[in-house]
Amino acid sequence: MILINKYEPIISIDEAFIQCVHDHVELCKIYEFIDLPDQIRIIEQQNSSILRNYYANALDNNLLEIKTVKYLINKNLRPATLQEKAVEQYQKAEQFINEQLHEQLSLPFLYQLQKIIIEDLYQNNGEINLFSAQPARMPERLSMETEIELDGLFEFLNNDNEFHPIIQSWMLHFRLITLPLFSESKSKFANLMQYFWLRKHKMEMFGLLSIEHEIYINKPEYEELINKVEKGSEVSLNDQIAFGLQLHRIQLSRLKDLFKSYFRKQVDFEKLNARQKNIMNYVFERGYKLKEIDDSILNKRQKLIMYIIQHRGFISTKELVNEFDCNRKTIQRDFTLLLELELVRSIGAGAGLRYCINLHEKGNPQLEKYQADFVKIDNSFTEENFEDEL
Repeated sequence: MILINKYEPIISIDEAFIQCVHDHVELCKIYEFIDLPDQIRIIEQQNSSILRNYYANALDNNLLEIKTVKYLINKNLRPATLQEKAVEQYQKAEQFINEQLHEQLSLPFLYQLQKIIIEDLYQNNGEINLFSAQPARMPERLSMETEIELDGLFEFLNNDNEFHPIIQSWMLHFRLITLPLFSESKSKFANLMQYFWLRKHKMEMFGLLSIEHEIYINKPEYEELINKVEKGSEVSLNDQIAFGLQLHRIQLSRLKDLFKSYFRKQVDFEKLNARQKNIMNYVFERGYKLKEIDDSILNKRQKLIMYIIQHRGFISTKELVNEFDCNRKTIQRDFTLLLELELVRSIGAGAGLRYCINLHEKGNPQLEKYQADFVKIDNSFTEENFEDEL
């Protein structure tokens, strides 16, 4: 009986990991908050699938024009060459993954991916015949040592409750990329298995994540890290994961820019004045918190009023009437409620009447999140100081 080598990773959780998870959670909330139409969501998921396919093949030295990849995936072009067929097979591998999310990591799962992206690629290719210089690929088996290593890795990941799925996904990626796998397409296996793990744990940003993009852009550093391992140099798992998390955060940043561009289209950002643009930038960054409070306390407009006041410091009824394009009495009723809840207080009178954050409101933990940041940070800041600033 052969004992399976137990995979026991030793890593330290540092600020980079914490920040990466924070970025992911926040971005998911922003994505839900901006509430993109279903048609736009589907288009962006398709675009991300195209990017994953394009860069996965590029990492495998299969460079095609991205338009060609797009046409192949959208069935607007029939694959004619082996390189184009590889794009089609990679898409089938992703489809297979999406159908297997209920399954655990296993050697049969890996062998099925190998069949799709290597064996089927050659066997179903019309160029291969008796007179072709390109022989058909026969089924490959991993070495016993590699299978033992993978069994230990898969057993660990399938049962681990200590590490976050994002961390686990990079453990999986770098272990696969540094083990002797099949004769070709090693990077494709690492990327597909990582995508499977992230999607299985709902960490793939609604199908929008494209780690392959960042790996390709940082290919020299990526390959240097891998080469060091293959040459027997000392490379810690911490170093690998730190590099992976760096790429992960860059990809999340790209998605955030994408979401921001859609949000700005929703609010006609370019038509706004400078003050309104500042407010909308603030709402994009923090607006998701509007959904985190019970609607029985504040409605959506009242929550937005609180964010605008927090951002600007103070505001008048007239300004909000113009902001929301609604009746003055509606805004006055909103402020009556906000005054009763002691979230705001009034300053001035008549035409000079303004509303600002009530700095003394400390009684309701659920509502304290609407306090301005400077109130939470500097308790020595008094109302008199605030009025002087006004």
